[in-house]
Amino acid sequence: MTSNSQVPGADAPRPGPAVDRGADAAPTGPRSGAADRGADAAPTKVRPDLAVYRGGNVAPTASIAEQLGRDLTLYDAADQLFGTRIGETLNELMIKGLMDFFDEGQSVWRMPGRKQGFYRGWANIARRNRRLRMRGLDVAAILGQADDPEAMIDLVMTRLEVPEPRWMDYFTVELARLHGWAGFVRWRSQARHYYWQQRNPADLVEYMAVRLVLALALLEDAGRRLKRDLRWPALLAYAEAHPRECVLRRELNAGTVLPDFAHRIEVALDRGSGAGIDALYLDYEREKTKREACTRAGRVQAMADQAGICRQVLLGRPDDTLHQYIDAIYAAKAREGMLWTRALERTHIRQLLAQIDAAAAAAGAAGGTLKAPVAGETPAVPVAGETPAVLAAGTVQAFFCIDVRSERLRRHLEAVGDYETYGIAGFFGVPVAFVEFGKGHETALCPAIVTPRNVAVEMPHTHAKHEHSLYELAHEVVHDLKNTVLAPYVTVEAVGLLFGFDMVGKTFVPRVYNTWRQRLQSRKPPARLLIDKIAEDEARELLTNLQDEMVLRAVERHFAIKREDLTSPMIRELRETALGNRKGQTELARRFGVEPAAEAVFIRSLQVEYRVNPDQAQIQLEHLAKIGFHRKRQAQLVAAALRGIGLTSGFGRTVLVVGHGSTSENNPYESALDCGACGGDQGLVNARIFAAMANRREVREQLAEQGIAIPDETLFIPALHDTTTDEVTLFDLDQLSPGALTRLSRIQEDLAAAGRLCAAERCAELGERGITGPDAAARRVKRNALDWTQVRPEWGLSKNASFIIGRRALSRGRNLEGRAFLHSYDHRLDPKGRLLESILSGPLVVAQWINMEHFFSVVDNEAFGSGSKVYHNIIGRFGVVTGNLSDLRTGLPAQTMLRGDTPYHHPLRLITVVEAPLKLVEAVLARLYKPRELVHNGWIRLVVLDPETSQAQVYEHGNGGDGAWQAQPIRLPA
Repeated sequence: MTSNSQVPGADAPRPGPAVDRGADAAPTGPRSGAADRGADAAPTKVRPDLAVYRGGNVAPTASIAEQLGRDLTLYDAADQLFGTRIGETLNELMIKGLMDFFDEGQSVWRMPGRKQGFYRGWANIARRNRRLRMRGLDVAAILGQADDPEAMIDLVMTRLEVPEPRWMDYFTVELARLHGWAGFVRWRSQARHYYWQQRNPADLVEYMAVRLVLALALLEDAGRRLKRDLRWPALLAYAEAHPRECVLRRELNAGTVLPDFAHRIEVALDRGSGAGIDALYLDYEREKTKREACTRAGRVQAMADQAGICRQVLLGRPDDTLHQYIDAIYAAKAREGMLWTRALERTHIRQLLAQIDAAAAAAGAAGGTLKAPVAGETPAVPVAGETPAVLAAGTVQAFFCIDVRSERLRRHLEAVGDYETYGIAGFFGVPVAFVEFGKGHETALCPAIVTPRNVAVEMPHTHAKHEHSLYELAHEVVHDLKNTVLAPYVTVEAVGLLFGFDMVGKTFVPRVYNTWRQRLQSRKPPARLLIDKIAEDEARELLTNLQDEMVLRAVERHFAIKREDLTSPMIRELRETALGNRKGQTELARRFGVEPAAEAVFIRSLQVEYRVNPDQAQIQLEHLAKIGFHRKRQAQLVAAALRGIGLTSGFGRTVLVVGHGSTSENNPYESALDCGACGGDQGLVNARIFAAMANRREVREQLAEQGIAIPDETLFIPALHDTTTDEVTLFDLDQLSPGALTRLSRIQEDLAAAGRLCAAERCAELGERGITGPDAAARRVKRNALDWTQVRPEWGLSKNASFIIGRRALSRGRNLEGRAFLHSYDHRLDPKGRLLESILSGPLVVAQWINMEHFFSVVDNEAFGSGSKVYHNIIGRFGVVTGNLSDLRTGLPAQTMLRGDTPYHHPLRLITVVEAPLKLVEAVLARLYKPRELVHNGWIRLVVLDPETSQAQVYEHGNGGDGAWQAQPIRLPA
């Protein structure tokens, strides 16, 4: 991103739907950018070499000789000139190799040798691949000339005689051919702690080496068949010596040739007569230019009709004037996408500021007042829309994620009862890696820009063995069997009936069937989160117990000896022997007659297979040291979160900490509907950890020393907001006193009522019919969540438009339509801007990522999104492809962005509203590189609500990177 970079999508072909543009909109025309692709598509997309009519002059565009190495690879040029399909075949072979190597457990037959890395693992198989030899590809001979990927890249580029100064450009073009896969490989190479990367390493150097080996083999095979030299010097010389022939060949092989010329061109190229080709080129160029001129004349005529200029007057204009008209039309067309984007943004900014102004007027009418802050004293909080020093009886405070879907629930919850809601990043300022009970891996529950240093472990209350239900066992068996060759033929009758019920139930009565099926499934035992640091002696005791458990399992497996036949000294002796702390025969061997050789094999198995060895013990101790948080750290995290949202006093008796997640069936994009601040997972664990920390007596004592006094009767209760059904479930209620439980009945009723009102809004946006009220809406969204045929259980974060950083009074009582990220912030508690720094460098950056993901996905869903879900297949358990073989799809699916053929999401940059003095915001931006670049380079639109001047300052980005503030008056809540 540079200082003069244009905003993404500035020349996008589909800038979005028409909206209420009002006075700020650009002049309206006969069509929007979305509709302006029909007649104009063909003439502007083709002819990379043909002369183009422009202002009465004929000027050739870039030729193959100019594009070679910069925009075209050697096989691209061969495909365009000689009709080969090298690029298509290369991508197919490359994708198959990538799918085999990166598989994360979906395939039963796994690629061997993956631990050696992508290049060496692929090369070992390619050397013995008979299919490649049968196709004429001498891959084994090429691989035999270099052992490592760097040397192979040098070998191929040298063999193709590509000039070394062009190598970097050439590599860039290669990486862009399968940008989805290349991006995934790059991510994998940077994810050092990712389990599959540690196990099966890969990077872009290996990716490039494999691709170039295949490209070289395909080029040499095509050269032999065509009896042509397809290396760099020969192709470049051919393109320079036969420019007109190259133009005709490109037109013909690209399928963009004028239909009435196709046969003539084929005949001329087959004859190979230079004079005939030159003559045909001149005829073709003349006809193409004529048709282009007609097209442009039609556009000038259409413009004249819109402007009220009659045809006779237009024809009387001099040629220079007509040329200016043409240039103006094409210049406007190039800027059209950005024109509509700015119109959308200005409209939304105007409407948003009007709502803030109206909220201030409503607060003033209600008599809201504010006590002037005193130096050195925590500022008082205003009555209107804020937490007063003494809350009204029964008022409940609730922390919600800044997610746009929380805006609806907050609005309705505040309307149905006495609730004060706050917005905070959905991980609640607690970056943690979570180990769920029954799963052995860590899940990072924090934004992607944060690396968690602490681990939380879920531990059951009891030690009862978790048993799988009959349904789960059957599902696991079928999953394993269906991936083998012969098993489906012999198992379909045996298990087909069970899953026939499953298909019918999920399709026709999903709610009833899922309720019945849940009774068959086993339930996870009740568990608590281990969030306190483990002392060193406790960690060693835990490790010893784990090693003893491994010894017991190993003895039973190897010798079929049960626990009741073993004594604790025997187990301890085996453990110490495996750890290298003792030598000699063990009591187990003497009592059960185990031969020395068998005993040695068993001890070795303990060390290698069961990881009972000194090195592994040290690693396990280091892992145990990461579990939990010190009490001081807990107090720091809670204090930072409370200060960040402006809540340092006036706590109510009940504080809800509401994380969010989504429920859907048969949805590879389910994580895109969960919490972005939690790394694409649900926010319940973070809510439970934060609530547990804030409820600790020791933590509150440390908070009191920092000036944050939480009353003893205040209880923090974690909850989960299901954004598909808008149901809110409270958790950890077993840890509450009977008196506290009595207060929850009304809260749960209010949450249910607010959820039903949200469901009614959701159904209207989803286009659901036959909804008679909130109750019917709640039943419908519940059915959508359980329906495996539902391609759009919810709209997710589509239509996100703004990020409001300020007091709730700015938007309380206003319907923001679920389009705003809401982060609570009180600048009076932040005179140095440190809290604003953390918001702008964290939540804002993540929100901007989300906004741009939606922006690109709706501007061109096929190129930047992932197309329709209907054609997707999950690949390797890490991504989706279209059909059975394609580039790895990136971005969001059409069902998330489009309603039919009409864009649902409006492509506008994130409008960031900050309530703070302008000089404070400018000082903070001066200290933060990334947010400053986002603002100055036009990736977001910044609006500062300055309470000192009662003005809204809008930053307008300039073309040269310079920008200026434009002020307008605005009323702000007291």
